Amino acid sequence: MPDKPHIKKALFACVVLCLFALLLSTLPEIWFSNHLKKNWNVEEGSPAGTKNGRRYRLCLVFALDGVPYTMVRDLQKEGYFNGFYPPGRLVSTFPSLTRPAFSKVLIGGKPFGYERLYYNFDVNQLEGATLIGKALSTQKEHADYHPKLHFLGFPGYIAYVFPDRFTQTALDAFKTRLKHFKGDEFIAYMGISDAIAHVEGQAALIEFLKKVSDLLDTVRNDIGILLDVVLFSDHANNFTKNRRVDLSTPLVEAGFKDVNQLEAKKDFVLPENGFVSFAAIYSADENAPAIAGVLSTIEGVDFSVYRSGFSLLVQGATGTARISKRQDRFMYSRIDGDPLDLKDTIQRFKLLGKIDIHGFVHEKEWWMATKEHLYPDPLRRLWEGMHDLVKHPGTVLVSLKDGYAFGPPIFDQPIINSRAGTHGALLASHSYGFLMTDFMQVNVASRPAEVARLLGRAAEAKKTGKKLLGLDAR
Repeated sequence: MPDKPHIKKALFACVVLCLFALLLSTLPEIWFSNHLKKNWNVEEGSPAGTKNGRRYRLCLVFALDGVPYTMVRDLQKEGYFNGFYPPGRLVSTFPSLTRPAFSKVLIGGKPFGYERLYYNFDVNQLEGATLIGKALSTQKEHADYHPKLHFLGFPGYIAYVFPDRFTQTALDAFKTRLKHFKGDEFIAYMGISDAIAHVEGQAALIEFLKKVSDLLDTVRNDIGILLDVVLFSDHANNFTKNRRVDLSTPLVEAGFKDVNQLEAKKDFVLPENGFVSFAAIYSADENAPAIAGVLSTIEGVDFSVYRSGFSLLVQGATGTARISKRQDRFMYSRIDGDPLDLKDTIQRFKLLGKIDIHGFVHEKEWWMATKEHLYPDPLRRLWEGMHDLVKHPGTVLVSLKDGYAFGPPIFDQPIINSRAGTHGALLASHSYGFLMTDFMQVNVASRPAEVARLLGRAAEAKKTGKKLLGLDAR
């Protein structure tokens, strides 16, 4: 038989590809399993629920990433999450992103930026972890909620490539770690749920939540731990096919320059992180009005917000409005149109005599009137997002409409931009996480700060062994 080098080369290439595929299918899970065996603020060796041979209650604070309120509500009606009181809505931060939201809920340190990349005006440069670094990072390098965790069920950004690969590994590791936890308050974060929502969609996330429900039953019944469980998520995911919005090109065409370091007057920095319905633009404050004007003409942009003196200006295709704050009171002044759709709310305030002589309304009244609005609790969330949420806030923040998202140009490719879910916007469809417990009824809607109070009551219930009444009605 004549020698055929091209056949040998083809066979060799096939063997190499098969070996590569085998490594790709096994190494990530082995690596993640090894990570989960590492010590995460956990002292091993004593069964959970015992101390000096005596049983006591363990408070489990279980955070799920990117799970919508409606999904958990409907699953409970089907019989899942048995033993829990009905869930309430947990209104996220703005932007409705993991890092700022969980930092508020768990009273962690203030994040450096809204996402992985942010601009530091103090040193005039773009900072944050590289994409490759985040792809494999599972360590607590962030000065936010990470140091609070006893368990991190997230294998880094690699989870967004094939989340199903890590799901059972993370769930099994959680059960094992909880079983051997020595302490009385176990804080766990399961980030794999957000990866499932983004990549695999609504049906896959529902199946994951069923596994979580079964897992909690197993922990109670098989392990026999006396638990008080606080279960919640940081934000929702809107399961709509999303088109990528190009924010940079219209700004460049308007005379601005997209850069990584601000030098000239009309420079701007636009960090490209994941594929979410939010963007932060960093530039000189004097550029903010012009940037917002350009953004209001772009398809998919709902509105943008920027600082103007001691107030905020909200600008979108439907008009411009001003947000002002005095101590614990807010005022919404429509300049041209009504970008936050609050005309009817203000009219009700007038009829009820809630507006003071200067035009301000107490923030509790705003909360009661807007917690189930198209934009839940909008004034406080926008104000916080521009001032107090992160160490390096943006100059202009952008909230996108349903069906649109922002990220690197690679998301223009059809095979990638068909990702199932996204979040980040001020809209209710992106903002309503959930909150539920198995020892007390929660409010219909809660803010992140209220969850801290709830965790305090959970700790009290754990120590006394008594069921507690719900939070005061708000």
